[in-house]
Amino acid sequence: MKKKLLPILLVLALVVALFAACGSSETPAANTGNSNTPASNDNTGKTDTTTPAQTDDGEDEEEEEEEEEDLAEINVALMALIPVDKNNAQAVVDKLNEMTERDINVKANIVWYDAANYGTQIPMQIQANEQLDLIMFTPVPGASYASYRSANQLMDISELLQKYGQTVLATDGDLIKGTSYGSAIYGVTHYASKAGFLAIQVRKDLAEQAGVAEDLQKATTLTEVEEAFKKITEVTGMPALINSDAEGTVLYPRPFNVGGENFSDVYWYDNAGDGNNLFMINAETDKVECTFLNEDYDTMCEIVNRWYNEGLVYRDAAIGTEYGDSLIKGNVGYAHVRAAELGTKENAEANTGYEMIQIEVAPSYIGTGSCTKFGYCVPVTTKEPAAAVKWLNYLYESKDAINTLTWGVEGRDWVVGADGLATFPEGVDQGSVLYHTMDFLYGNQMMITPWEGSDPDLREQQQKVMDTATVSKYMGFTLDNTGLENALTACSTVRKQYAPALDSGSSTDWQADLATFRAALKDAGIDDLIAAYQAQLDAWLADNG
Repeated sequence: MKKKLLPILLVLALVVALFAACGSSETPAANTGNSNTPASNDNTGKTDTTTPAQTDDGEDEEEEEEEEEDLAEINVALMALIPVDKNNAQAVVDKLNEMTERDINVKANIVWYDAANYGTQIPMQIQANEQLDLIMFTPVPGASYASYRSANQLMDISELLQKYGQTVLATDGDLIKGTSYGSAIYGVTHYASKAGFLAIQVRKDLAEQAGVAEDLQKATTLTEVEEAFKKITEVTGMPALINSDAEGTVLYPRPFNVGGENFSDVYWYDNAGDGNNLFMINAETDKVECTFLNEDYDTMCEIVNRWYNEGLVYRDAAIGTEYGDSLIKGNVGYAHVRAAELGTKENAEANTGYEMIQIEVAPSYIGTGSCTKFGYCVPVTTKEPAAAVKWLNYLYESKDAINTLTWGVEGRDWVVGADGLATFPEGVDQGSVLYHTMDFLYGNQMMITPWEGSDPDLREQQQKVMDTATVSKYMGFTLDNTGLENALTACSTVRKQYAPALDSGSSTDWQADLATFRAALKDAGIDDLIAAYQAQLDAWLADNG
């Protein structure tokens, strides 16, 4: 009997222990949305509100439960302005995941796309219901904030931000209005120096070779710039201006417009978040206009067409898929007109490998379009909305993470120099670096270590500019495309057909082509769109004016 008693007692002890363990909790711990199972079938990101388990001594066990959660895995799509080799970038992904798995229990599968592919691939993936948990909205029309939202492809992440994105909300502050509709928040703008200026950047070595560096630095008119460009092109045989986007824009990237030959005639306008590059608000009249029907567009077409015929513009600007710094680096051209801010010049020098002369042309304000240019959103195809917002929030609070996403793996792609600035490691330069992007694309720019050549206190300067910047009186007003999709698609198709040739100067008869372009816009319904948007603006001004 004694031999049988021991097994029986062990069994009884295990049963008692089992019931004791079960008795400590009668309800399951709340689902935080950070597991591999979606928080809800409709992807709202709302979590189970079941009361957290209580221990015998009254302590909340939610923290213990969170520690035991499965690792959340998200798919992230990013746009790059400099080509990214996926094999080289894998080390960046691995480094980021090392941080995020440790700190927030999230792993990210990151894929980079160039601008041309981003605008087509991401909308197609959403339509195909492929899992995408965090994507960027961009100036590319097919992947703009407005196009995503009007197609009902974005989640309202207001509740998720309250729970998992407090750092994002605190950082962006009032800028969140630019990506909101009423109480709904459909995206988060990247936090960067948004109050900037229009700039003309020119390779300094070639300007000095042609003897016009000082002339360019003193220039106040387009005529002076044109004459300097002629001399550089005569010496080098290279065209001056490359396209600043994948749409053929050469002289004035939107939202800037030219009113004449003088820099003082150039002005910034609020595009109210228009991702299709069709509309502007006339600040003097409070009227919505089509940028291509504005008479100042005639002036721009005339100037850039003349420059094109003089050999000062890259011949394939209208059809090229690469643009900006990558073309300067590749010796396709030597000058670039771009929207800039403090630090843009140093970024351009790091990206191209050339020292640049930067001519400041006209200031910009902060408007809705500033907030919808680059940022993040959670598409409706997400399986992990809470984890996506956690990961995004991490980019706003981890200096190591945002430095890695921007400059690459520390020690391999960049190091901190003696002056505290980021620079290439010994033996590495722009031609051999494995990963390098722009510092205004991702997360919180103010946390990124400035690149070599910048002032050590660049971020403090940028923050001061942000704190004192002029804000557009239309800040928070965004064009609503609901019910206007057919006319908007038709007008966008017309724009894509005619604008690149006109914007790049490659049109053989710009006046005739512009007249045809405008007639086609009228036939496609541009006037109906203007009227609808004007009604929206009038209503908004009545409530906010």
